[in-house]
Amino acid sequence: MTTFPANEQRISDVERGRCCEAILPSAPDEPLSVGGSILFAHSQARAGQPPDYIKGGDSVLVSLTDVADLGQTDPSTGHALYRVAWKPLGQAPSPETTRRPAKAQAPHKRP
Repeated sequence: MTTFPANEQRISDVERGRCCEAILPSAPDEPLSVGGSILFAHSQARAGQPPDYIKGGDSVLVSLTDVADLGQTDPSTGHALYRVAWKPLGQAPSPETTRRPAKAQAPHKRP
């Protein structure tokens, strides 16, 4: 799992399914790949400083369904840039996935 800084709006958009892709730099020790997970964690940004993650801040975890190398380098990190995508979160599940199996009936006892 790779953690990326995010503001409250970005986290909210991911949670509600309004955002399901991003362009991110790959970490050299944890390459981005389909099936991998990324965590968007609330942070504060300061010019010229690494992100300052907020202890107890909001976050959202997604599982990657598509990863494409853009053939470019992130100027701030020097790492390769990737376009990543995941299934939208916050969508109402379909009726087929919310049905519960019927409970087995206990046999009737005869006196």
